[in-house]
Amino acid sequence: MSEILGSFFASIFGSHSILATILIAMFPIIELKGAIPIGMSVDYWGQSALSGTEAFLFSLLGSSIVVPIIALIFIPVLNWLKRTKAFRKVATFIEEKVKKHSNELEEKVKENKKSKNKTLLKCFLVFGFVAIPVPLTGVWTGTCMAVLIGLKFWQILITVIPGNIVAGIIITTVCKIFPNFVTILSIIMLAIVIVLVVFLIVKFIMHILKKEDKNDVNNTNDIQIVKKEIEENNEK
Repeated sequence: MSEILGSFFASIFGSHSILATILIAMFPIIELKGAIPIGMSVDYWGQSALSGTEAFLFSLLGSSIVVPIIALIFIPVLNWLKRTKAFRKVATFIEEKVKKHSNELEEKVKENKKSKNKTLLKCFLVFGFVAIPVPLTGVWTGTCMAVLIGLKFWQILITVIPGNIVAGIIITTVCKIFPNFVTILSIIMLAIVIVLVVFLIVKFIMHILKKEDKNDVNNTNDIQIVKKEIEENNEK
C-alpha cells in the first residue's frame, strides 16, 4: 500500500514534499491531521521526507490559509449555490450538517448560565472543537460553525487557527514518538477520509430520497384534500 501511495504522490508532486504537504493540508476532512504524517513519511518521499517540525509548519500554513477564505465566502457561496438548480440540494445538505454542529454548540452556550461572556464561551467551544485531531472537526467545519453562530472575522481567526495549532502539535507529537508508524498513520487517515467521503455521499443520496418521498406524500395528501373538496362541492 505504501508503495502504491508513494508512486501516486510522486506522479503528482514529484519530490516536492513541501508543496504536497501544504496542498493536502488545504483539503477538507484530511486537512493538517493527514498532511503531517504524509509529509513525514520516508516511504513516500525518501530523502525528501520532512522532519516533524517542517511537516507541522507547512501543514499549519496550508490548513490556516483556508480559514480567512472560508470565513469570508462561506455564506455568499452557500447562498449562491442554493439559488442554482444543479447545486441547490448539495448546498442545503451542507448547510444542514453544519447547522447541526452549530446548534449543538449554541445549546451548550445556553446551558452554561455561569458564563457572562457568551461570545468568549463560543470562541472557547469552537477552539476545543477544532483542537480535537480527528476528521470532520478541523478548520473547514470549525470555521463554518463559527460563521453560523455569529462570530466576527477576527474572532474566527484567533479561535480556529489556535485550535488548529493544538491539533497539529498532537499529531506531530504522536508521529515523533512513534516514527515507525508514520506511514501507517497516514494510511489510516487516508482510509478514514475515503470512508467518510463515501458515507457522506450515501447519506446525501438518502437525504435526497427521503425528501422526495416526503414531497410525494405531501403531494398525495394535497391531491386527496382537493378531491375531497370537489366531492363536497358536488354534493352541495
